[in-house]
Amino acid sequence: MRQLLQRLNNNSLYVIISLLIFGKGLGFYLNRRFFFYPPQLAWMMNNVYLDCSMMIVGVALLVYTCSRYNNNKLLGVLLALVVVLLAIISSIEIEHVIFAHEMEFVQNALSNMAIIAFIIWTARHYSKR
Repeated sequence: MRQLLQRLNNNSLYVIISLLIFGKGLGFYLNRRFFFYPPQLAWMMNNVYLDCSMMIVGVALLVYTCSRYNNNKLLGVLLALVVVLLAIISSIEIEHVIFAHEMEFVQNALSNMAIIAFIIWTARHYSKR
């Protein structure tokens, strides 16, 4: 138990990222009534597979962080998947701002881009120890 707490303490940024992406995926999964523009593509944008993949990647990153296994390539792949999923969500939100004039998505898109920048910075400057 002491070693697990030490690993979580040493890799706290990865724990934050994994909980963040899991929380976003869970939030999207539980809220099925989003507004989408154009309405004909709502089935594609409100896709349960995207939500579940965010939760799976979050759990996988947390399990990897808690494990003794140390492979920076695997860590890079997991962080890249998080960035790709957040970029997809950000592009959908930006599309809503441009075409549907839904201005409340600006804050979400900007926060997702800030999270992406944080993840890229974390991936560049930290490795699992």
